[in-house]
Amino acid sequence: MIRLTSWREAVTLPVIGFPARWSSRALERVLTNSIHRCARFALRRDGAIATTLSGGLDSSFCLAKIRETCGEKIMIFTFTIGGNESHPDVKHARIISKMFKTIHVEIIPKQEHLIEAETILKKTQPSVTHGDIAVFLAYQKIASHDFRIAISHDGIDELLGGYWDHRKALIMKEKKAAFVDRWARLSNEHLLPLEASARHFDIGVALPYLQREVVRYISRIPLNKRTSKEESKIPLREIARKYLPIEIIERKKMGFSSALED
Repeated sequence: MIRLTSWREAVTLPVIGFPARWSSRALERVLTNSIHRCARFALRRDGAIATTLSGGLDSSFCLAKIRETCGEKIMIFTFTIGGNESHPDVKHARIISKMFKTIHVEIIPKQEHLIEAETILKKTQPSVTHGDIAVFLAYQKIASHDFRIAISHDGIDELLGGYWDHRKALIMKEKKAAFVDRWARLSNEHLLPLEASARHFDIGVALPYLQREVVRYISRIPLNKRTSKEESKIPLREIARKYLPIEIIERKKMGFSSALED
């Protein structure tokens, strides 16, 4: 039986641990094992794999590893949402979907769909963001394809310093505070709304970047090796260069919420 770490357990682990020896090769091995375990879990439940895909670094790398470890014959469905067909998420997701041969589903919601989703979410959430609506509509589409498990990519920004808060802090004390603060906010700002939307459609969420071994390994990496003022998520970008086009690796972070801002 495949057991995955609950995100509730993952967020109790420290984001900053005792510095120890680490390497990009070892980190890639840890990430590969975690992604493969989540993919196998989804395969056992659904016979195929469903994953959200923004066309950014995190989701694209995860997809690359799913394809690498599961093989060419496995059906992978990728789901991308955008306000229009020219949105960067939509355009870059098409590139990655074609590259890794997925069954690609684009979600371009109409105004009435946005209003309906917001109305439903307001019944259970005190405030609703663009990101919450995007997640809800993505999982609605995933459910329409009869999936019971979806792979999501939350947590890696908080672990490897994907936000400007992490990068702008040049003094180590401030950098530590930024990592601790973002890690503490992860549950309320991202994971609880994600879980609520997924549960609304009876879907379970597999989170490869929030598996116990991933959090524990990354916590050992010194903060100045994770992110700098010039570059975020340095170790992941280094690993991803073997698998992804440079335009994906160097793409500016947008965040899922930006997909519907227009």
